[in-house]
Amino acid sequence: MAVMTRLTRLFRADVHAVLDRMEEPDVLLRQAIREMEDEVERGTRELRARELELATARRRGTELTASLATLAGELDLVFAANNEPLVRTLLRRRLEGERLLAHVDRRGVALGREIESRRGALEDQQRRLEAMRQKAALFEQEPRREGDDASCFDAPDLAVTDADIELALLRERARRSAS
Repeated sequence: MAVMTRLTRLFRADVHAVLDRMEEPDVLLRQAIREMEDEVERGTRELRARELELATARRRGTELTASLATLAGELDLVFAANNEPLVRTLLRRRLEGERLLAHVDRRGVALGREIESRRGALEDQQRRLEAMRQKAALFEQEPRREGDDASCFDAPDLAVTDADIELALLRERARRSAS
């Protein structure tokens, strides 16, 4: 049984090696970039949807607060008229409104956290996409040599980060202050 397993593994490895040689790296790279762009676009749409949902929750919270203020004035009036059945009805409405407002506030807080999390993930995806685009541009500029397909993907990460900019700024300031 071990011989069959080893033969199967060897055959599978050979098939994968043949497929790797048949695939065109530039086509695969462009496809990977398209998939990353689609993922960034989907993330952007989801982020916008959550931001709209948060705006709606905030607007609803404002409306509920105004409604509770109006209800408090009506409750004062009904208490002064000593109308207990109406007092009970208004108290029920106030309690329901307060609970709904608390729920809307909790939902708003949760949405705010989710938005910040999604925004960070989206920024990370956009940075990776830009790095991939830069690598693809490098790949397209290099002349293709037979048998050297894998070396094109070993290009260093050329994306410039905020830390790189900050470091360059500090070096430039130091250089200028020294002269």
